Amino acid sequence: MYTIAFLLLPEFSLLGAVCASETLRVANSLYPEPPFRSVFVHDTQAQVASSSGIPLQAEMHVRDLKEFDALVVLSSFRHDSYENAETLSLIRRFDRHGKMIGSIESGVYHIAKAGVLNGHMATAHFNNLPMFAALFPKVSFVKKVYTWSEKRMTCAGGAAATDMMLHLVSEHLGKAVAARVANIIIFPYRREIGAYQDDLFTSAYNGFPQPVREACRMMEEAIHRPLDIEAIAEHLGLSRRHLDRLFEIAFNCSTFDYYRMIRLARARKLVRATRIDLTAIAMRCGFRSYPRFLERYREAYGVSPSEDRASELLQPTQPDRVSPLTDLHPYQVQLDPKRMV
Repeated sequence: MYTIAFLLLPEFSLLGAVCASETLRVANSLYPEPPFRSVFVHDTQAQVASSSGIPLQAEMHVRDLKEFDALVVLSSFRHDSYENAETLSLIRRFDRHGKMIGSIESGVYHIAKAGVLNGHMATAHFNNLPMFAALFPKVSFVKKVYTWSEKRMTCAGGAAATDMMLHLVSEHLGKAVAARVANIIIFPYRREIGAYQDDLFTSAYNGFPQPVREACRMMEEAIHRPLDIEAIAEHLGLSRRHLDRLFEIAFNCSTFDYYRMIRLARARKLVRATRIDLTAIAMRCGFRSYPRFLERYREAYGVSPSEDRASELLQPTQPDRVSPLTDLHPYQVQLDPKRMV
């Protein structure tokens, strides 16, 4: 029996926990002797409240784990507020003992903080990827639904936990069993390793034309050294003028202006969520000079980066307004700076 321990940290995503544990439960239902055992563990108190306020009851403290094969850390809002030195030490010890180490959503922060992801590929929710990539430069963060290697597994959170657990089922029981489990839980669009983690602007379900979605994806993958708009249009087999027309229809702005908004949104994520030098953030987000960055930042957000970093409250936005300036927002609840995505 393969035992996987899910470490629940306060304000974890209930959706991720349920997706992961239920996928393994359904796999178990196919066999007389269950091939998997799931156990919820904690590092503070047994009843752990999720981000929705609904608690789960953990079976034991993480330090009391004995016979198990994998530890998956679940975290979401305010991940850094629940950092625990003993837990980080235990993660390192489990790694030394050859255990599989994994994460769901912001749980990746904790295993990266423990140092066990250095040199490994990992993912997280797209709203947190820029911040985590900056905080942990030795980790190769990729914008994928989930990642998998011999002793590491990470996923973006939410329904992606199902994809990751289906991969675990496939590894241990075969692809046919994984397909059967996916069918039982009515999960027809199972994503394999390498599946890109779409956001609002690159998703096939947002109603935007395919060239616009592909251009958005190219821009989001080239923030540090922005691509030439002509090169993007040529890659898509379009003229610059045609691509601009598509962006005017979709976003009421030119392709160039949209690209700048993406870079400003990425910059704001780093301004609000890290202590990285502001000039370094400007360079990292493709601005050649800090004065130019400062000018554009003020135009977009009404404050300077330093003022934005020092402020406690964020301005509310309209959820139905489609703009990259607000999509890559550093906080899920826009007026509460402590509730991280």
